[in-house]
Formats: sequence, structure tokens, C-alpha cells
Amino acid sequence: MTELALARAQMAMMFAFHIVFAVAGMGMPLLMVIAEAAHRRTGQPVFLELARRWARGTAILFAVGAVSGTVLSFELGLLWPRFMAFAGGIIGLHFALEGFAFFAEAIFLGI
Repeated sequence: MTELALARAQMAMMFAFHIVFAVAGMGMPLLMVIAEAAHRRTGQPVFLELARRWARGTAILFAVGAVSGTVLSFELGLLWPRFMAFAGGIIGLHFALEGFAFFAEAIFLGI
């Protein structure tokens, strides 16, 4: 295998890694809200403890997703230059939407 093929295989694994961590990181805040609502409704401290533990995990998922997404954007430009020259305007929109989701998630985690 050539170095380019190996680098592209590495990018494919990074993509799979990023999708799993990013989707889990985006879904966890909803579970945290549900757990806190259950705590407020029932008064049981176990739900509050669950939300706090999930908050720590969500912060880790957020950080890992942010780093892997940044690496992916560089890999796209470096490993697929002709493709990005052709379709960069189309793919750029999706990266912009992902950036919007990233900032929305960061604001939610800050709250």
C-alpha cells in the first residue's frame, strides 16, 4: 500500500471515530435534562447524581469530538485536494453547519 492509501485509511477510521463520539456528545445533554427534570419532579438525589456524572462524560465526549473534527477538516484538504477543489463549496456548507452545532453544544454545556 502507498502512503496515501494508508493515510486515507487512517482518515476513514478517524471519521468513524468522530461520528460515534460527536453523536453521543450531542445526545447526552438531552439525557441530562431528562435526569434533572426527574430529580426536580421526584426529589430523589439519584437523578441529580446521574445528571452530574453524565455531565462529566459529556464534557469528555465534547472535547474528543472537537479535536477529531478539527483533524478531519485538515485531512480532507490534505488527502483529497482535487476532490475538495471540485466539491469544496458543497462540503463547506456541511462543515459550517457542524460548526454551528459545535457552538450550540458548547453554549448548552456552559449553561
